[in-house]
Amino acid sequence: MARATAFKAPASGVPRLSAASEPPLHIVMVGWEFPPDHSGGLGVHSYEMVRELAQLGHKVTFLLPEDRPHLDVPGVSFRAPGDALDRPRRPGVEPLRAYVSPETGTITNLSEVADFYNTWIAGLADLGRVDVVHVHDWFGTVGGTALAHREHAALVVTIHSTEYDRSLDHPWPEILHREEHGIAHADRIIAVSRHLRAQLIDRYGAPPGRVRVVYNAVRPSGPSPPPDRRPPTVIYIGRLAAMKGIDTFLKAAARIAPSFPSVQFVVGGEGPELPHLLHLAAALGIADRVMFLGRVSEAERTHLLSQASVFVLPSVVEPFGIAALEAMAAGTPTIVSKTSGVAEISANLFRVDFWDVEEFANRIAELLLYPPLSRTLGVQGREDALREGWRERALETVQVYREAIHDRRTA
Repeated sequence: MARATAFKAPASGVPRLSAASEPPLHIVMVGWEFPPDHSGGLGVHSYEMVRELAQLGHKVTFLLPEDRPHLDVPGVSFRAPGDALDRPRRPGVEPLRAYVSPETGTITNLSEVADFYNTWIAGLADLGRVDVVHVHDWFGTVGGTALAHREHAALVVTIHSTEYDRSLDHPWPEILHREEHGIAHADRIIAVSRHLRAQLIDRYGAPPGRVRVVYNAVRPSGPSPPPDRRPPTVIYIGRLAAMKGIDTFLKAAARIAPSFPSVQFVVGGEGPELPHLLHLAAALGIADRVMFLGRVSEAERTHLLSQASVFVLPSVVEPFGIAALEAMAAGTPTIVSKTSGVAEISANLFRVDFWDVEEFANRIAELLLYPPLSRTLGVQGREDALREGWRERALETVQVYREAIHDRRTA
């Protein structure tokens, strides 16, 4: 199999600014979730990015919509409505909490919480000098824009996925408006893949010269067992959402299950699609062959990925696919849909049209039947996944900050 070559997005003709002897920055990062309580790649990205930025000597203030438990990161300050610093400034004002419906697994008062959060961000004081306001996705674009304007700071927005993707082309207008607001006002926009960058330019009218690509990364989780010695397990881990295409995974499992009686199929994660997926597994006659694990811890996730024979990510749309990169880093042969951004940084995985159940089944069967092929994809995929890490991604992000600050000061 040919070796993959990692490649990156073009710089769109903008000259690179030297980072040598540059002073440290104060970055106010607007997030939504943070480990240990997170549901996907956004929380992982936020944690790893602020960790590296702090180690590079930058000051980071991370904003959350609720004062809730989070992992401490040396050099990073956390702020939230109702925290110890907020209460004396706004006596008698109760923070608005998110309510997650036990039936659907979604936040039922999302719009009200977002409005409260953005108002709080816009009025946040006592921050000192702010160089960059960095907003992730749509949650804090309105408040982040106002804060950056008031502080005369550069505004950077990272888009991890769009409302078009999450809703399968039926966007909720309010969320779409918040995305458009952030993209229109940002000095720089970061996309997590070239595919997503193209969408931001084509569908949102983002100026190409302002959009940069910074991929996700993973950390090595330790040595992994050779793929041909793993228990026969085919696995999906991630949110149980319609955009993830898990019904394709189950249909492919049903195709090959009779030929592989010892193989266990595993679905890890939680989300609104769970009832549908349980019924689908029963209708396909594989309810006894599919294990639905529900929410998995980080330790469980690492173990599952390192022990699986095959990892499958059959997303209808997938701006990046950090779970697939984690599987590759564990040495697990990986199959993704052609829409997945992770395929931009490695050729050592199988890429399949998201709708092609037969091809997904064929590729899974090939990896189960041919240990040399499985071993090759596992070893070379791991090399690709670990070639660059979060330190490199943080340095690329700082470069984007410097560009945004330079443009803001010279405008």
